[in-house]
Amino acid sequence: MNTTMITGICVCIILCLLAALALVLAACRAREKKLLKRLQEMLEDAAAGTFSEGKLEDTKMSELESAMWRFLNDSRLSSVSLAAQKERIQSLISDISHQTVTPIANIKIYGELLKEQQEKWKAGDLSVHEDFAEEIDAVIEQVDKLDFLIESLVKLSRLENGILELEPRKCCIREVLSAADRQFSKKARQKGVTFTIEDSTEEAVFDLKWTIEAVGNIIDNAVKYTPKGGSVSVRVLQYPMFLRLDVADTGIGIAEQEQASVFTRFYRSRAVSGQPGVGIGLYFAREVIKREKGYIKVSSEPGKGSTFSLLITSLAK
Repeated sequence: MNTTMITGICVCIILCLLAALALVLAACRAREKKLLKRLQEMLEDAAAGTFSEGKLEDTKMSELESAMWRFLNDSRLSSVSLAAQKERIQSLISDISHQTVTPIANIKIYGELLKEQQEKWKAGDLSVHEDFAEEIDAVIEQVDKLDFLIESLVKLSRLENGILELEPRKCCIREVLSAADRQFSKKARQKGVTFTIEDSTEEAVFDLKWTIEAVGNIIDNAVKYTPKGGSVSVRVLQYPMFLRLDVADTGIGIAEQEQASVFTRFYRSRAVSGQPGVGIGLYFAREVIKREKGYIKVSSEPGKGSTFSLLITSLAK
């Protein structure tokens, strides 16, 4: 093989390598342009608020695209979370405003009446003494109602916004039953309602403090809406994966179309409008049990009574 032929072959190889290099560079530039275009599209979508999780296929993205996608997606989720939190706060402020109007208005009215009675007393009319006592009692009642409402709203807000954290652990349900017995036996007896609790040593996974309060809210309603001569009973049933606590009463019952609504915040049926309450108890109970990976259901018939069943997991995490 002569020198000219060898030189020709070398030149051909070099030209082929240069051509291949040119193709690689062209491909890289094309990919770079495509990458920049896709990143620009993602940023424009994010700025316009239209960036969505399913917009790009993760398997086809470069590491840079994937990192940008994760950043923008996390930003979108954070924005959604902040918007939801803002909506909850606005809703809570609206609820506070709505629920405090009546007791505050009543306090003002009784305050004016007391002022009038004071003027009469100063004028020498001693017959106003009994009216003074009644109106002072009325003011105290309204202040107590307002205090209970504010305390409930603060507690509810802390629960909904994650400030109040539940700590579920394996506990014996007897502790919940004992607390209910101490809290409601006397109240039921004074009203003439038979109150019975079946003892149980079964265990489940729940936050003891807040489950006691959740169960207490349900029993409180049962006693409140059961007339004299009626009964309220509490019993526990154990299943392989969960525990069921039933609170049954022979009270006024709940219409079928209202049964889902009773767990709504501040919901109060017209049938109980004359009874004291603000409509938070059942909502709070449901939120507590839900955060313990359980749920509450109700079965009821107007005029015959209701049964609220709390289902609590028996499986530790």
